[in-house]
Amino acid sequence: MSASMAAWVAAAAATGLWLLLLLALAVATRNPDVEPGPATGELAGHSPAVVDLITGNWRLCDEAASATLLDLAARGVVAVEEIGPELSLVRLRKEPGGLRPYERLVYDHVRSLAVDGVVATGALAEGSRDLGRWWKSFRRKVIVEAREQGLSRPRWSRAHALLLGVAASVPAVAIGIAVSVDDSRANHDGGPGAAIVSFALLVAMMGRLNGERGTAEGARAAAHWLGVREHLRATGRFAERPAASVTIWGRHLAYAAALGLAPRAVGSLPVSTPADDNRAWSDYGGMWHVVDVRYPSRLLWGRPPGPTILRGLAAGWFAGFFTWILLVVAAAFGVWPDGFVLPAALAAGLAVAGLPVVYAITDLGGAATVEGQIVRLRRFSDGSKGNDTPKWTYWCAIDEGGSREVRAMCLSEEMWRPLREGDKVRAVAGRRLGWIRRIDVTEDSRMRDAPSYGDTGEHLVDAPENLGEVRILPDPLARATTADGVRPADLTPADLVTPADLKRALGIDVGAPVACDGPPAPSWLRIDSCRYETGTGVTVDVHAATGLRSRYLMVVGHTLTRVQGRPVEGVGDGAMLYPGLVSAATRRGTFAITVSSPQGPPPPGPLIDLARTAAARLGQ
Repeated sequence: MSASMAAWVAAAAATGLWLLLLLALAVATRNPDVEPGPATGELAGHSPAVVDLITGNWRLCDEAASATLLDLAARGVVAVEEIGPELSLVRLRKEPGGLRPYERLVYDHVRSLAVDGVVATGALAEGSRDLGRWWKSFRRKVIVEAREQGLSRPRWSRAHALLLGVAASVPAVAIGIAVSVDDSRANHDGGPGAAIVSFALLVAMMGRLNGERGTAEGARAAAHWLGVREHLRATGRFAERPAASVTIWGRHLAYAAALGLAPRAVGSLPVSTPADDNRAWSDYGGMWHVVDVRYPSRLLWGRPPGPTILRGLAAGWFAGFFTWILLVVAAAFGVWPDGFVLPAALAAGLAVAGLPVVYAITDLGGAATVEGQIVRLRRFSDGSKGNDTPKWTYWCAIDEGGSREVRAMCLSEEMWRPLREGDKVRAVAGRRLGWIRRIDVTEDSRMRDAPSYGDTGEHLVDAPENLGEVRILPDPLARATTADGVRPADLTPADLVTPADLKRALGIDVGAPVACDGPPAPSWLRIDSCRYETGTGVTVDVHAATGLRSRYLMVVGHTLTRVQGRPVEGVGDGAMLYPGLVSAATRRGTFAITVSSPQGPPPPGPLIDLARTAAARLGQ
């Protein structure tokens, strides 16, 4: 047997043994078998959200949040009213007391959207919340209750994750060696890459396994509720019931939703659904209504007048020039008269340049004032810059109250970032090109100060969604607790770097921090980010993350700058400096500070000063 064949056989054997290990652990930690109990109409004491968890193989499904809202309606906390075939309302009835944490989370979301205590059901997908974080908080709160009731328990331990992670390195290394043996190149550099990719694939396979499992008591409860589902399926025809029918059916409709029997009611209450880019709900003018949002092609739309004139003239010149070349050739063969070559070329150039130039001049001379409410703020990728940095187009759709269809307009990033959906604004924009030259907020969105995620301790529970999220090593922050066992609140990026720090280190005056997008990062890493801006075009972004995985931020500088960084001694547990960027790690987490200026990156000294200050605060 050749060396290459032997290496591949060893790699296949190692991979097979790892898969057997994974299968053995999956079987050993599987959920108990659940057989549906006899059909019954008796409702036990579990909430609809907990029922959704235990009857969904201990995976919480999206309908759990909608079922929770229906349950609040059945208990009189809110009311769901059907006004017409296309409009239903959720009305807050009374200030509730004794709500479960996840019920309070749903109630607070409805309250943040309500105007005079009323919100359209379709508008429940709106809001400024981070839906991913909101859902994670909701899920953990439900799991805490299920565990308290003895219905659920963690599926995986750190020992499981460590065993599978270490074991996965064996087939990964074996595959790397096999590729290196087969690699005909002198340096055999294909092996390390193959090992890394193989390890990532094996870890991704681990991540497919659910992180929660049921107990024997949970299996008995699930069997009872599956019997309730059979009863409701046979008696209620809940699939056809609207959400407003909760006034008739009461909690039975909420449980039918949790058991997957009421898709119409669940679909009309999109509490855990991302807002549709093309369909928004607005209360501008005093009545809730749907607004269809269009994002026109950017051939001419969504561009500033000045650059549009230059682009139009350039396009006209090229069109005229190539037309002239073609007609000169055609005239040489007698196909086109000589006297019409230049006039035709000029006509072609004017025809191409005329429309964009006329549109731009019209907008420059007569920009319109647009007043209304922002219903959509979006940014979409528009290719990339020369250094592979993505380019973005920033869109703003304003409901003026006179039409049910709105064309989103474009604006600069500097104007776009401070805005929020729900803000009432006055904008100066061109109707022909759809470019916003100026925009002022006349009334802040009520969603700017929306309630928090209601984290009352449940967010600290060890409840990974899958095996891939199990921490192999304890989180340093988990040990940083006070005498009463409560972990101190995490510092935000705005706490790490303040306007006073920027004035001292960089000599710049900045406004209040605003939220901004974080750097490119894996889905398992949550990064909090804020931005400071000056009137001269200088921006400072601060990104922070906690936990062991936050160390990813230490290499984000290389990803963003494409430059090899240099280590900085004496800052936290280690720091890296790049042009315009510094990142550092401490025992509590990791942060990165980026400074962008029209004059180029600042000198290293001020960046290191900022990093030292931030590290002292994060490490305290």
